[in-house]
Amino acid sequence: MDQQERTSLVILEMEKARKFLSQADEMLNMGYWDLAANRYYYACFHAVQALFVHDGISSHTHNGLLTLFGLHYVKTGKIAAEIGNFMSTMEQIRKKGDYNCKVEVTENEAKEMSVPSMQMIDAIQGLVEVDK
Repeated sequence: MDQQERTSLVILEMEKARKFLSQADEMLNMGYWDLAANRYYYACFHAVQALFVHDGISSHTHNGLLTLFGLHYVKTGKIAAEIGNFMSTMEQIRKKGDYNCKVEVTENEAKEMSVPSMQMIDAIQGLVEVDK
């Protein structure tokens, strides 16, 4: 992938991250906690993917993404630990909402994802230096 293709993909990933963040807020306002949790997680997922594309890192699984994100960005201080570590928590909440039929994501869990999601996307936006 050449630099132009990489830049285009970073922009597209960040646009998707912002779109999903907006959708998550809408689901939160409508009281759809499971859907909000899903969208918050995937908003951050796409922002991390943008960061990986930007820096030439590749991951093929959610666990791989979490591990590499922690290793290359949280442990190095590029992303604040309190923001970056929440990605793992968000994945667990998202899995609960997507796959567990016995319990659902609570209102509080969904609401607690909102601010860290926005902070993570904003922090990543600064690292990829994309003005979209």
